[in-house]
Formats: sequence, C-alpha cells, structure tokens
Amino acid sequence: MQINASRLNKALFALLVCGSMLVSDIVLAQRGSGISVNRPDSRTLAMQRKVDGLFVAGEYERAFFIYRNELAVIGDKYAQYMIGYLYHMGLGVPENHVAASAWYQLAAERGTREFAEVRDQLTRSLTSEQIRDSDELYGELRMEFSDLAILLATIKRDHGRLRQMTGSRLGSEASQVSIVDPRSGRMTSSISYRDSIRDQLEDSLIRLKQLGEFKDLETNPEKINLGELERKVEERLRISE
Repeated sequence: MQINASRLNKALFALLVCGSMLVSDIVLAQRGSGISVNRPDSRTLAMQRKVDGLFVAGEYERAFFIYRNELAVIGDKYAQYMIGYLYHMGLGVPENHVAASAWYQLAAERGTREFAEVRDQLTRSLTSEQIRDSDELYGELRMEFSDLAILLATIKRDHGRLRQMTGSRLGSEASQVSIVDPRSGRMTSSISYRDSIRDQLEDSLIRLKQLGEFKDLETNPEKINLGELERKVEERLRISE
C-alpha cells in the first residue's frame, strides 16, 4: 500500500520527533518500493485518516490498536512502521526496542530507504542478544504481516468466495440475480461480482508470482493448488529470514 500525501506529512512529524532522519529525505518515502499488496478502498482510506488523527491528538493506545489490527494486517507499511515507532518511543505501549526493531524490519521489506534507515539506526544501538531476539520476532511477524503472507491470505479468501458462488468448479455459471457487492456497497449482478472476484484473484496470483519469484506458479484461478501455494510461500519466507 503506497503512502499518500497526508500520511507522508504524518510520517514527517513522527520522524522529526524521534530525530531519525533529515527533513529533505522523508519526501522520498512516498515512493515506497516493490508491489503494493492490496489497493486501498474507501474504508481503508477512512481508517488511515482516523488513526492519523488519533496519533496527532495523543491517543496513542487507540492509534496502536488500529495500526496493529486494522492496517498492518492488510500490508500498510506506514502502519507497520508506526507500530515500531510507538514501541520505540513507549507511546501507548511499554517501550520495547526489540519489538520496535522487528516492526521496522517489516516496514522496510519493500526496500523503502527511509524505513530502512530508521531500522538500521535502532539496530546499531541494540546488543547482540537484542538483535537476535528482534530477528526471531521479525521471523514470526513475516509469517503473518509480510507482503507474501498477506497476498496468500487474499488469494485464499477470494478462492473461497468463488467456490461459495459456483460450487466445486470455479468456471461454472453463477445465478443471474442482483446482489450487494460487500466491497462497494452497490448493487451488481452475481455474475459481475463473481467475475470481479476472479479477476482480483488472478491479479493476486500474478503479483505473488512476481514478488516471490515463483517462476512455475500457476496463475489461472481455475487451476491453482492452495496447498502448493502455502508450501511455496512458507518456504520462501523461511529462506528469507
């Protein structure tokens, strides 16, 4: 998920407080790097605005809850960085530099230079034991919050939705009735909704293949093997630790 302008200003404020990078450098954070896991919908954008407002107002415990449980789980790298920052500064949670370092590592997995600089600066202040503990925690976080893990969860969710609509064969016809699209709240035909899920599933498979460098990964939604996908992703995440 890319960092938009309003959130970039928020990042600037936070980073200035902890004194971890130059003002002239933070503007580059909006570029991110690599693939955006899920495209933000209106609910996500509203949640981002809400949590940034809570942080500015000093309501750190509530902000931490939303960053951790609403945004980090969908691949919002800024939210993952902010969890690290809150741990780093002891805002809303007990100060914990090991946890901060692990979350900073997660935020920097796309190679965003600014997040990587914060991670490296904190790492230099840790003992060898703390670094070991941070790396262990990071390995656990990757299994749930990394781009690969989130893409896999998205694929499994959409695959399940298709099966519910069409039965055991993903290519069979859905009934031509109008339903409410839960993502947009608008009325649509069940066939259009099914097709949109299928397109989204295929797009996620293509991105997973690219991100994980899985050269032989099947991207046809009708032919995917979820067990094989899970094995590939878990193996890749463990290799990357």
